[in-house]
Amino acid sequence: MFSRLSSKSKVEKILLVSLTNIGDVILTFPVFDVLRERFPEAEISVVVGPKARSLLEDNPHVYRLYVYDKRASVKEQWRWLRSVRSQDFDLVVDLRNSMMPFLVKGRVLTRPVLGCKPKCHMKDKHMGRLDLVLKDVTPSRSRLALYVSSSDEKYAHGLLKGRKDYVVLAPGAADDRKRWSEERFAEIGKYLMRNYKAGIVIVGDKNDAKIAERLLKNGSQGIVNIAGQTNLPQLGAVLKGAKLAITNDSGIMHMASYLNIPVIALFGPTDPECYGPWSGNRYVLRQGPSMEKIQVADVCSAIDDWFHGHAAI
Repeated sequence: MFSRLSSKSKVEKILLVSLTNIGDVILTFPVFDVLRERFPEAEISVVVGPKARSLLEDNPHVYRLYVYDKRASVKEQWRWLRSVRSQDFDLVVDLRNSMMPFLVKGRVLTRPVLGCKPKCHMKDKHMGRLDLVLKDVTPSRSRLALYVSSSDEKYAHGLLKGRKDYVVLAPGAADDRKRWSEERFAEIGKYLMRNYKAGIVIVGDKNDAKIAERLLKNGSQGIVNIAGQTNLPQLGAVLKGAKLAITNDSGIMHMASYLNIPVIALFGPTDPECYGPWSGNRYVLRQGPSMEKIQVADVCSAIDDWFHGHAAI
């Protein structure tokens, strides 16, 4: 049951048990990419929570998406489990570290890991789960877990109104404790335009749209505000065209990291060693658990460092 597969092993059906929140699911994308690259002909099904459904539901590289709702009734959950069990998977990779692999049929399964492990980034922790079931695991250079259709690309480019080489500002976060103030984000927007003539695009979900509107009232005119106007793949299309993203600790930060977009990330209560940005080019600003301790000057200094090391926008 705990054997490991090589690249030559016959694998036709794979179940990847991912997580619930959007950012957490994006942190598992490198695992999906390894599985897709290692077994290109296999059918890969994925388990996610309801919040992250739109990340993967139209992805042609995902054979079947199973949406697990922990709030569903026992009867509904049992019906859901029966539909998953019917598939007879060759490989089940569980990133929830749960007993789910033992409740579905699978030839090779990841087993729960008990006890404390050394602190590491969650992306690396998820990748480490693959070592339990695969031999010679190496990261994939592909980015197939986030699929952006041509229609989503076209829609996103329309929202940008011809802007290129822009900086993304993402002032939202699921947890209010992780949000830097709107007034300070507005100051950053003005700093970027004044000192670097940078185009600015504000992104986020529908809840962030009100934040963006208030931010614009604070004096950052000339900024393109598309918060609340994109789904997650369309947001990916916008991030692909960004030269730099300035974000709170959020799902947008993780999406930019997955796409290897340079990120300046503002952190408060969470640990950046475990949940920080993972782009090749990244800055983390943290002054303890309170976001308010991060000053505008701190972010401006990070912006200066980035621009001085890159061609001007």
